[in-house]
Amino acid sequence: MNRKTDIIGLDIPKDDIECWEKYPKHHWVYDLSRLLDAQNIKWSPYEADSLPHRELNIDLHSKETKVRQPGFIYTKKPEGNHLVSEVYISKGEIKYLRHIDTKTGKEIPIVGEVELRLSAFVTLYFVKFTGVITTETYGNEIFRIRLRSQSDLSLESNIDIVKLIKRIYKRTDSTHVIGLTDRSLHETLAS
Repeated sequence: MNRKTDIIGLDIPKDDIECWEKYPKHHWVYDLSRLLDAQNIKWSPYEADSLPHRELNIDLHSKETKVRQPGFIYTKKPEGNHLVSEVYISKGEIKYLRHIDTKTGKEIPIVGEVELRLSAFVTLYFVKFTGVITTETYGNEIFRIRLRSQSDLSLESNIDIVKLIKRIYKRTDSTHVIGLTDRSLHETLAS
């Protein structure tokens, strides 16, 4: 029974461009070289015998066509089990973690070092962050991070996850200005 989540009024980013604008302190996750540096994984700006695999350094997905000049880096081909994980984070704390089968899109139970690695990574690099991130891991190394979910959150049927989604992506009222009065705001804008 698939119950469609009421997402009207929620502030869920639809693509990487929205995430780039919504989370400016976390732009670094889209820079593969910085993500690899954070894990002490070797890479190079040029092809070498030990690093022959070419990867896009910054890869943003959007439904709109954007003009960009891609830069490449070179790495070793990632080894180990490929796993996609969604991590639900509220104020820097993991509230839910699930692994998704890349072929079926369904949740799979995997427990082990990957969860420890993701937990440590979130603790170090996502302090005060609230949102859902998707990670791609090979073996025990994080190779990609997206600041959005892999799955369509509007199709979520797990009641506990639906409640969590609503807490994470509640829309804040941007029409209410805190700090300046109407008069001082007008004077500031008019000057």
